[in-house]
Amino acid sequence: MGNSIGDFILDNFNKLKRYLQYTFEELSEADAEDIIQATAVKLLGSNRSRIDYLSSYVYKSVSNGAKDYFRKNNRVVPTDSFEDIGETAETEEDILNNELSEQIKSALYRLDEKSRYVFIETELMGKSYEELSSETGEPIGTLLSRKNRAKKKLKILLEGYVKDGGIK
Repeated sequence: MGNSIGDFILDNFNKLKRYLQYTFEELSEADAEDIIQATAVKLLGSNRSRIDYLSSYVYKSVSNGAKDYFRKNNRVVPTDSFEDIGETAETEEDILNNELSEQIKSALYRLDEKSRYVFIETELMGKSYEELSSETGEPIGTLLSRKNRAKKKLKILLEGYVKDGGIK
């Protein structure tokens, strides 16, 4: 049983680190790594005989480790949409889907306002370029150019996440 926890943490170290950094934006990369390592030591030393949902258990444990880190350093524990994810998510897939959603939102907000607007309106809201052009008064070519820039920047912003296996 100990090996399965250790293997899971080793195999998913980068995902766990990203999870902590997205959940607790104030955490540095080094702090996230320290929290994962401290949590691993605690979990490997525990006497749990059976864990039904290993991924949820580990994710919730590192989340609790981060909360403890903030409390020990007399800092306010940040709250986020991920705060209760370990309680509601039953599978790693649920956790990764939530992580992906947050990563995409974060990437969208890093776009310039006009490009973000065109991307959201056409891709997420289903508006045509003609509709958007009549609403904004912008030429269709300008809207196409902004969306193209948005797609290129999103690809770059999400590239590391995709390469590290965050998206399956």
